[in-house]
Amino acid sequence: MLVFFFALLALLLVALGALFLGRWFVVRLATKWCQRKLQVELKIGSFGFFEIQNVSLKFLQHQQTVEIDSLRISSKLLSHDLPHYVALCFGEVRIRTDLQRVSGLSAPFSQSTGVDQKELPLSPSLLKIFCQLFSIHIETINIMVLKVATSESLWHIQISGSSLLLDSDGKRLDCKMSLSKINSKVLKSGQLEDTCLAELSLTLNLCLEVGISSRQLKAITVGVWTHHAELHEGLFHSQLLSQGPNLVLTPVPCSEVTENLAEPTLPGLHLLQQLPEQVKVKMEGISVVLSMNSQKRHLNWTLKLLHFLYHRDEDQLPLRSFTANSDMAQMSIELLLEDGLLLSQSRQRIVCLNSLKASVQVTTIDLSASMVLNTCIIHYRHQEFSHWLNMLALETQGSSSPVFKQRKKSLEIHHLLPWDSIPSLWITST
Repeated sequence: MLVFFFALLALLLVALGALFLGRWFVVRLATKWCQRKLQVELKIGSFGFFEIQNVSLKFLQHQQTVEIDSLRISSKLLSHDLPHYVALCFGEVRIRTDLQRVSGLSAPFSQSTGVDQKELPLSPSLLKIFCQLFSIHIETINIMVLKVATSESLWHIQISGSSLLLDSDGKRLDCKMSLSKINSKVLKSGQLEDTCLAELSLTLNLCLEVGISSRQLKAITVGVWTHHAELHEGLFHSQLLSQGPNLVLTPVPCSEVTENLAEPTLPGLHLLQQLPEQVKVKMEGISVVLSMNSQKRHLNWTLKLLHFLYHRDEDQLPLRSFTANSDMAQMSIELLLEDGLLLSQSRQRIVCLNSLKASVQVTTIDLSASMVLNTCIIHYRHQEFSHWLNMLALETQGSSSPVFKQRKKSLEIHHLLPWDSIPSLWITST
């Protein structure tokens, strides 16, 4: 009996030793692979049976860090709220990056340069099984982006209650992402100026449909609720809005002008062709505030509903020779706005919109458009907009571009006109 007890104890010690040795070997192998293939320094604090704690990823090339408090595998047997049988659950995820270090990176969705794309690591049948079994859930995500507007700025994003579900039938892949709450702020250090440049809070549902064979985005569905945004005066004075290319008039050769006149193109046609075949956007409870703290003024825009639908059918015959050098595919576009209201800081109505519905439909033989406007009241108050016009004029004073000079001249003409004597404008349509 004593020999059997010692043999069982020795077997248990060997099993524990093999377990710890195997765990050390797996961690060592994952660390070496991440450092060699991904150029990422991987550190793991503790390693359990179904849980990993204190995971740190450091990208050596761009000094970006990702920290994960806990990573565990759960099952629907333990938590009935899970949509699938197995769930990969994250605790708090912290991401820290510097925008100036990644500014030189190439776009991740750039067009291919003739190199064959790699095959998917999973076959369509295995991908279908994987999507039916697994789901991903993250408790909290904290993202800090440094130097987004100036050298002393910070963009902080906090996402709580996010989940990712995948669905596939072998031909397409549906990715459904749900974000319970998103809070975002752009902060800037300073004593005399606004420390907060912009704020944003919303609830988001996002669904993407990707073709497995073509690897192209087929459809996108966006749902936004309780959207509240505040844009402060410091945002317009910061470098964030002036980082784009300057509007400088450059001489154009006569040959290019004649070529453009010979083959005109519709400005929005190229943009529509870049969109997926189906786009759905639904936003409820929108609130946007433009704040000017130096003058203690603000404008508040609220909108009850924004609904946008876009559908393009590439399989049907297009509208031939819509322009001199392009055709237009069959498509339909719908836009619906309900209960829009623009208020000043004294709660005076500037714009009041009951509903606006616009639609465009393109078939093989014609193009039709319609717009229905119901009760739109516009009461322009120049004393509410003069401060914003003055700020735009001051922003363009230091530029020598003819475009900016013409804009400044038009602003000066607007100030000379007796805007306060202009009556209100009522537009009613049924």
